[in-house]
Amino acid sequence: MEGKPSLIDEWQYEDDFAASNGLSKRQVARLRKNVDGLPYAVLGKRVIVHVPTARDWLMKRLITLNPSRGARR
Repeated sequence: MEGKPSLIDEWQYEDDFAASNGLSKRQVARLRKNVDGLPYAVLGKRVIVHVPTARDWLMKRLITLNPSRGARR
């Protein structure tokens, strides 16, 4: 069964998730603590983040600006 990805491969510890996304651990913790915050789970005493779910969560929060008046002309 080589080549088949493991379920745990989609999860990262909070430290690793922060480092791989250019964030501090504190920033990730703040994202988690919001009312509709970053989804996570706890494994033992460590926080883990499901990367595909976190990616979807972030994509839903992207802000696209309207084109400026000068660009419309």
